[in-house]
Amino acid sequence: LEHMVELTAAAVFGVYAIASALVLQLVNTEVRTPYMDEQFHIRQAQWYCMGAFNKWDPKLTTPPGLYIVSLAVRTMGACTLDRLRAVNCVLGCILFWTVYALIRQNTRPFRAAIKALTLCMLPTSFFFAHVYYTDIASLLCVLLAQLLSVHKRHVWAGVVGGAAVWMRQTNVVWVALVGGAAVERWMRENGVVSGGLLQSVGQLVQWMKSPRRWREAVWVAVPYAFVVMAFGVFVRVNGGIVLGDKSNHQAGVHVPQMFYFYAFTAAMAAPTVLAEAQRYTHAR
Repeated sequence: LEHMVELTAAAVFGVYAIASALVLQLVNTEVRTPYMDEQFHIRQAQWYCMGAFNKWDPKLTTPPGLYIVSLAVRTMGACTLDRLRAVNCVLGCILFWTVYALIRQNTRPFRAAIKALTLCMLPTSFFFAHVYYTDIASLLCVLLAQLLSVHKRHVWAGVVGGAAVWMRQTNVVWVALVGGAAVERWMRENGVVSGGLLQSVGQLVQWMKSPRRWREAVWVAVPYAFVVMAFGVFVRVNGGIVLGDKSNHQAGVHVPQMFYFYAFTAAMAAPTVLAEAQRYTHAR
């Protein structure tokens, strides 16, 4: 039975892998030159492939994590446009299994595989699995850090979280969230907090009065806190979050963006929300 379950998940993955490979082939056939910001990423990756690690394109604003990962392409020859795009296609396949592993914890295998397929083929994600951008590598590192954290591999989760920041600086927020969730999980598993919000706050206050009791929770948080503090040092030394072209990448509030996000999330999450609402209604 377990073997059949694995085959079912593998079959669903096969659908994703074939679709991704076909789309990659189509993109490489129709888009023979770097697409939009690909020109900066491709050029930088090719410099790295040639061993020119001291060269940096001033138009780039993100760390060199993706370019370092792409050094694996050198084993196959030149770092061409097609091969560099294929890096994200492969990372997209790894992303499928990472998403599957996260969902599988509380869901039946086939349902977990279908959900993983649905999420990985979300337009805002699937598109970037076939061009040379940092999105897929960034998302993979964040979700892999969460998966390791759930399995209490906190040191490795911190390491992968650090890699996520090397893909995109803003991932430091997700690393902090993963760390906070890890501490909260530890507290519930060890009976530090339970019940509702007000009850949990009272329990937490009592727990914090005894330093010996929260020492273990601190150790859970250390790998994530180290990444956040190291990022703080980087911001201080760098004079800001952005690498390279700071003038055209200033932090600010963009209110309309929030409405785009809400509309997109509501539309994409509608089937799941409606299904859960229907299940809840029948349960009552």
